[in-house]
Amino acid sequence: MKKSFWMLLLAVFACVFLGGCSIEEREEPQSEQENYSFYYMNTGETSLKKEAYEPQEETADFMLKDLMQRLSSREAPEDGIALLPEAVSVNSYDLQEKHLVIDFNSGYQEMSRAREVLTRAGIVEMFLQIPDIETIRFTIEGQDLTDSRNQAVGEMTEDTFVEFSGKDTDAYRYDTFTLYFTDESGEKLLSEERRVYYRRTMPKEMVVLAQLAKGPSEEGHYRTISEDSLPISAITADRICYINMNRAFQEDSLDVAENVQIYSIVNSIVDSCEADRVQISIEGSLEGNFKNSMPLYSFYEKNEELTETKAE
Repeated sequence: MKKSFWMLLLAVFACVFLGGCSIEEREEPQSEQENYSFYYMNTGETSLKKEAYEPQEETADFMLKDLMQRLSSREAPEDGIALLPEAVSVNSYDLQEKHLVIDFNSGYQEMSRAREVLTRAGIVEMFLQIPDIETIRFTIEGQDLTDSRNQAVGEMTEDTFVEFSGKDTDAYRYDTFTLYFTDESGEKLLSEERRVYYRRTMPKEMVVLAQLAKGPSEEGHYRTISEDSLPISAITADRICYINMNRAFQEDSLDVAENVQIYSIVNSIVDSCEADRVQISIEGSLEGNFKNSMPLYSFYEKNEELTETKAE
């Protein structure tokens, strides 16, 4: 019996140290850990940020109450600001049949459209993490939140704000953009198509503006904005693109008509993005005009009259 034991023990040592055998190690299966996030905004109010959120209980009831309390108390790390401004508060919320309705006070309507879109995106992304919540609807004092056309925004799902969540499978993509530059006179718009390879999480609006700042690639085309004219943010909501440009856009000294500069952006955005109208601000301000005659508060639609066709 002892001889058999020692022979068995010797065989085990041989397997381990000489590599003649392999010992399979099995780990207990681990349950998948859910990763949750708490959303807030960067200090410039141009993008969403998030930090890890670890609920004490992973139940719909607990997480809904906990996240709603954090939202209402305007929690935010030092590197950001809360989703809700001081003037905005949650009146009530109701979860029924996987559908969450959040009612806000009238202060919600006082937010700028760009801020409102980011706030809405952050709240929707945050609460859709909760088990059993599949759709979210916002109301203001009991009335449906409406867009710029006074139509109800309605139910929002995980697909509503993909551009803010970065839920893209591939890091980069190719797209063809229609960009508008000017002719030698600086009085007409000339279009050119450009195929761009860019990070998928970068909004198309920002790609368009970056390409306009690079200038034209076709002979006889001239730039409409300076290389230093850069967007601070560009957000599209309800088919209106809200662009916040830096001060250099206002102060450039290009010999180009003011309306040509504005409509080079507007036409490029409308042709290449999901927008019908464009509003441009300068470092967050809508006061006054661009240069002398183009009001910043206006919503600009595509201008076909300024565009020179290929035949011409």
